[in-house]
Amino acid sequence: MKGKVLLPLDSSEASIKAFIPAKSIAKLLDMTLCILHISDEELTTEELLDKLKIKIEDLEYFVISQRAGSPEEVILEESKSCDYIVMGTHGKTCDTTLRMGSTTAKVIEQTFKPVLLIKPDVCLHIENGLWSPQKTLIPLNGTPGSSEALAPVMMFIAKTSSKIDILHICISPTEQTLEQSKFSAPYYEDYLQHEWASWSKEFIKRFCSVNKNHIKASISLFHGDPAEEILSFAKKNNNDFIAVVWHGTMAHLRAKTLKRILIECDCPLMLIRLG
Repeated sequence: MKGKVLLPLDSSEASIKAFIPAKSIAKLLDMTLCILHISDEELTTEELLDKLKIKIEDLEYFVISQRAGSPEEVILEESKSCDYIVMGTHGKTCDTTLRMGSTTAKVIEQTFKPVLLIKPDVCLHIENGLWSPQKTLIPLNGTPGSSEALAPVMMFIAKTSSKIDILHICISPTEQTLEQSKFSAPYYEDYLQHEWASWSKEFIKRFCSVNKNHIKASISLFHGDPAEEILSFAKKNNNDFIAVVWHGTMAHLRAKTLKRILIECDCPLMLIRLG
């Protein structure tokens, strides 16, 4: 059976911005695009496509449906049979003073599916009608399980010409004692030309094990505030796609790095939740 990409749309310009990225993932991975509209209206397929400003000739393998109910509950229910969720950070209200709308916030905290978030003002690199990122940034801290979590990202990237920048933010020896299972940078550097090259290869092997031979990946090492380093690196290196592995909670004092990235990054952002 074909995989599925879920695309919830509410007819707002902000949500429709996610159409091309969703169509692109579905096309490149040979999946079915599942367009979902949540409303009490009863529309024909033609009326619904017109309302969502989608042309039938722009679609290949797709299904389109409309349901009534709580938006986040319907999206979460529909996503159970899907492989990816692609949605705008904002909907009809489009209050960009907030990092995202309430529906999106509830969905990302309650799903274990990879979610590609598209901001209203995001800049997309389009080739032949498809979104095709050129430089992907993957920040990693060496947490166990990252490799498995990254599989959906790597599957998509393998179908594009994107290069991958892996960014590792070093933790201090004190922090290392609190999380012994992390794979962090070496402390002793007697032979830099050998130790760092060997460490880089091992890091990529462990955390990007689904990497394909034709994917070009490089690793950079920094020490400092994670959000600051990620945003600065992305701007300096012109990264147009960021994939972040996270723990799935936006609670107070949690996910500080992700919260800042959501506010300040200007490219598509995929969230992959650790199981």
